[in-house]
This record gives sequence, structure tokens and C-alpha cells, in this order.
Amino acid sequence: MPSADTVPTTMRVVELAGTGGPDVLVPATRPVPHPAADQLLVRVRACGVCGHDLLARRGVLAATAGSVIGHEIAGEVVAVGSGVRDPGAWSGRRVALVQRIPCGACPDCTAGSTTHCRLGPGFYGEDLPGGYAEYVVASPLNAVPIPDDVDDATGSILSCGVGTGLRALRRAGTGPGDVVVVTGAGGGLGVHAVALARHLGATVVALTGSPAKEEPLLRLGAAAVLIAPDAARVRRRVAELGGRRGADVVLELTGAPAFAVALRSLAPGGRLVLVGNTEPALLPLDPGLAIVKELCVYGSAHADRSDLGDVVDLVRSGAITPMAARTWPLHEAALAHDAVERRQVAGRAVLVP
Repeated sequence: MPSADTVPTTMRVVELAGTGGPDVLVPATRPVPHPAADQLLVRVRACGVCGHDLLARRGVLAATAGSVIGHEIAGEVVAVGSGVRDPGAWSGRRVALVQRIPCGACPDCTAGSTTHCRLGPGFYGEDLPGGYAEYVVASPLNAVPIPDDVDDATGSILSCGVGTGLRALRRAGTGPGDVVVVTGAGGGLGVHAVALARHLGATVVALTGSPAKEEPLLRLGAAAVLIAPDAARVRRRVAELGGRRGADVVLELTGAPAFAVALRSLAPGGRLVLVGNTEPALLPLDPGLAIVKELCVYGSAHADRSDLGDVVDLVRSGAITPMAARTWPLHEAALAHDAVERRQVAGRAVLVP
């Protein structure tokens, strides 16, 4: 395990030269960050490419020219701040990181709602430099140790790629006997949401725009896979699978492209959880439909440290097996983004420094 004395002074990163297409992702060199007294320094071993990253690169989110994006991070703790409790428990540990570092002391944090914290260091790639780099700062508040039999690429996707879906399914109270529709099911979040819903005892209908993703989704536990369906077709298939009046739960992972279909797929009293927003736009909520059916529409944010810990336990026990990731070297981040945008990746794309 490298000591703080052997950590280099500079590191390779990929930063935004501006906003736009994948070609704005360019290699650069930066100083290695210095962790504060209550922080950890993590050598990045893998960083997933999330749809959030694509939006940031296009200029839709808070990232600007010069930003280092990337929030799906796994790595090794190579230095521990002087104020960290039990430093021996962290030195040299392999960890997966939650994408937001909370403060741990504000009313949101003390209430257990760390995803709402806005007083801590913040969100990787927006408030502080992210994982398209060789090193990042972290904290015991957003780091979870991962077992030796979980490889780095898999570790990087556990928080966002898996934990976000677990949190959303829990938000909807998903359980045995539910019929669950997952939109955008072929993406990195969607494939794991399908597997998690099946693990929770639900019957899953997966919606995707890519015929090539049908077989992988069936292997992950989907009872049916529909390619770019309309609402009537979804309702028919849901009815065939036991949801006579519609789906109990819909996980909406795309935002505008599938929202109307998702809403009309629900049974009376159904629960729709908004998780993804790949094409930000105003959503066509039909108030009459929501009123008559007494629908519930929830928002669900990223996983917190507790969610990530539960995901690690599920993976360790064999209950969930994350889909193998496709990897690119860090300096080929633009190629990875291009492949994701072209929907050429089933599961998650991952950058390896």
C-alpha cells in the first residue's frame, strides 16, 4: 500500500475542454488533490460512465469547461487525513464511493437524508473534481469497503448503477407479487433495476429501444421485454402477466421519452418513480388520469451509503450479480461516451486509469 509519501504530485485526468460532443473530453494533467483532515485520498481504479455524465458533457448540468466529471468511483485508499477516526480501518482498503460527500452534521444528515445535504463537499464532477482522474478525495461518510472478490470495474458501478435502482424500488414499496415496468431497461441502471426487482419478488416487464438487449434482459430476470412499445401494448403484456388493471410500479429511467407510456401503464393506485432524465424536458402529466387512478409519482435520488452497503451485501451473498462492464482506458473517455450515446453498451461503460 503506497504511503502518503509515495503518492505522486501530479496525475492524469480527462477534463471538459468545453461542452458538446464526446470530443470535448480531453486528457490533461493536474495536481493530486490534498485530502482535508477528515478525508481520504483514493486512487481511482475504475470510474463508470453514467447518463448523468453525458448530460454534464453536453452542458445541460452544472459542469463547465475545465470540469473533471465522473461519479461512479471505486479505488484504493492511499492516504488518510489526521482527523479520520480509526485510520487503520481505511488505509489500503478497496472502496466504492457514493457520488455525494455529505457534511454529516446538518439537519438533513442527522435525519439520515444525506442525499439532501448541501453543506458537505458535494457531488463529484460538479461540486468537486470527479473520477475521470487517477485520484479523488473521499470521506468515511461516502466510502464503503468492497470485498476482494469484487473487481474494480464492478465496484465502480455498485453505488449509482445498482444502488440507485434499489433505492427507487424501495421508494415504491416494491415487493412479492408486484408487476413492475422498467423503462430504459437496457442501460446501466436499467439492467440492474430489472435484476433487483426480480430479487424482490416482482414480475418485471422491461422496455428498451434496442432489440439487441432483449436476450440479456431476459437472462437478468425480465418476464417480458418490449421494444419501443406504446402504452396499449405495455398494458396488454402486463395483463398477461397478472397485472389485470395495469402495473403496480413503474421505474421511469428515461424522463421525457417514455413518461407518457409509463404513466398510462399504471394500475389504479400505481406508483411511478422518476429516476432518470436522459432527455430533460417538461413531462406531459395528465392530471385527470392521476386523479381518477389515484396515482403516486415519486422522485428518487442517488443511493446513500446505507444503500451502497446493502448492495455490497447482495453482491457478496450472490443474490445480485452485476452485469459485466465494458472498459476503456481513461484517455479514451470520448470513445466510451460515443459508444454509450450510440446505445452500443449493454450495462455500464467503465473507464480504467
